[in-house]
Amino acid sequence: MMPLSTASVSIDCRHSGGNIRVLSIEDDLVLLEQDLRDSSNWWFYWNFSAIASSGKTIRFQFVNGEVVGPWGPAVSLDGVNWRWLGEESLLSREAFTYTFRHGGEKAYFCFCIPYQLYHFERYYARIAGRKEVNRGVLTHSEQLRPIPILTLGNRNADRHIFFTARHHACESAPSYMLEGLFDSLLASDSSPVLERFLLHYIPFMDIDGVENGDQGKARIPHDHNRDYIEEPIYRSTGALMNYAEGLKTAVTIDCHSPYKWGDRNDVPFFVKRDSPVKERIEALSGLLEQASGERRDKDAIRHSSAHNISMGEDWNLPGSTTCANFFEGTGASLACSFEFPYFGSGQTAVTPDNSRRFGQDFAYALEQFILTM
Repeated sequence: MMPLSTASVSIDCRHSGGNIRVLSIEDDLVLLEQDLRDSSNWWFYWNFSAIASSGKTIRFQFVNGEVVGPWGPAVSLDGVNWRWLGEESLLSREAFTYTFRHGGEKAYFCFCIPYQLYHFERYYARIAGRKEVNRGVLTHSEQLRPIPILTLGNRNADRHIFFTARHHACESAPSYMLEGLFDSLLASDSSPVLERFLLHYIPFMDIDGVENGDQGKARIPHDHNRDYIEEPIYRSTGALMNYAEGLKTAVTIDCHSPYKWGDRNDVPFFVKRDSPVKERIEALSGLLEQASGERRDKDAIRHSSAHNISMGEDWNLPGSTTCANFFEGTGASLACSFEFPYFGSGQTAVTPDNSRRFGQDFAYALEQFILTM
């Protein structure tokens, strides 16, 4: 979308992760909607910037569904550091207001707290140089972006652990959780995970969608997490299948965010599979429930096994061509999806900080789980 300006405000989305369609700007009211692009279904992700001509309050009104979360939009003044604008900004789940402090102020707004390639680069800069950490390129995307892959742990290990993320481009929340998970493993003096396994992390399976600001969900003709087929149409999925072939994979966790909000969508949960993988998922889930339940932070994110979704329940149907299904087919002892919410529940908003702390709990649970393998 090219910039759209009036005397009162200018709207743009030509930044990393940008996504918006502006329908009109009249005085202090902006009508807009999320850009669905090549998604076959309605979805909810949007991300744009705005510059006001003077210090004033602008109303941003969406016309295509309820797409403003319980804490208002995520907001940033630099496009890198984000926070929730707050419930006081909400007019409804379709509209919010923002008061610009002065003319020329630029603010970024997003459906959720984004995690772009520059966030990953900032994280990698912190851990680069550690002897346990190596970085490579899985492959290049359709738009020739290098798709990074990190490996952590024992180079000589004959067993492997995989973490993947962003099969659906807009699902940014787990990326912060995974930073905390890896930080916790690397901080340990003797992590059984890093001592016994080589861990592989692909942070952007749909890196073009992440950077272009696509929904990524239900991409036509199918999205990246339905591409684990005999002849994949995406470079990243085909490359991962080739990369993992022949490796003895013990655990694979494919990280997602669920639907926008409500009920199970507000909490972290595992997507279970059939036996015997089902029982291993339940064991890991129980350990994570215990670890996160012991945390006493006021804003702690906790996991309850009661929220896990069973095979055959709702949208969790057998026979899917997903990443978890592929790795289970390679003989992985545990392969599943893990869903991490965009917003949170009650008075506990999901933020980068408490997501990283939850990642620490996940690391502890994983360490306890692999001791039984």
